[in-house]
Amino acid sequence: MKDEEACRKRFTEKELKRFDGKDGRPAYVAFQGKVYDVSGSRLWQDGRHQGRHIAGDDLTEHMVNAPHGEETLTRFRVVGALSSEEAFKQRFFQRIEKLHLHPILVHFSIAYSIAVPLLSILYIITDHFSFELASYYLLALGFLAAPAAGLSGFFSWKVTYEGRMSKIFARKIFFTVLLNSVVAVCFVLRTLIPNVLITRTKVGYIYLGLLERLVPLDYIYFGLILSLVPIATVLGYYGGKIVYS
Repeated sequence: MKDEEACRKRFTEKELKRFDGKDGRPAYVAFQGKVYDVSGSRLWQDGRHQGRHIAGDDLTEHMVNAPHGEETLTRFRVVGALSSEEAFKQRFFQRIEKLHLHPILVHFSIAYSIAVPLLSILYIITDHFSFELASYYLLALGFLAAPAAGLSGFFSWKVTYEGRMSKIFARKIFFTVLLNSVVAVCFVLRTLIPNVLITRTKVGYIYLGLLERLVPLDYIYFGLILSLVPIATVLGYYGGKIVYS
């Protein structure tokens, strides 16, 4: 009877987030539509459990992989119910997040960002046009992959990390925007001016130095292409910091 009375109190997803167990606030978690008060548990100090779960979340999906059964959670006091619409939306987003779209897509984006300048350098050294053409094709694929990787990363940030901003996330967002911008500029430039990196000297002049084979517009394009490597490297570094911190 007490549970039924408590379930009359409805929590939306946003309302549940407020009960995070920090700064003296109660620690609430949801499971199978019911909201439990875990404030008194020593395992939920400061609103965190085993360094993985955070108070204010719906643990329905996470309980499957837990080392204990649901009876551990159901022994706590029921203080309300999670709005069915909110619960469905959260479970839907969590299911999408479990597909790991961002780790899949971001590897394509990073690989293209490394391969494009490498093939461009091989073209300048060998004067074989096939390297430059392959570089352009990969640049086109990178142009398509970079926004998808960025959007999937934003989705993961909102679902898994609840959109919490920190220095690492701020830097990762900045370099994501920077990577997308550089890739877009390079793609548009190479598409509008197909011979932007076409050299005008013979292979024999390679011994005079690579840069002497380039005209001013080539400098800009080639410099932007080379910048993809450090940008992708920094993104990978901060991605690792987020995953393993």
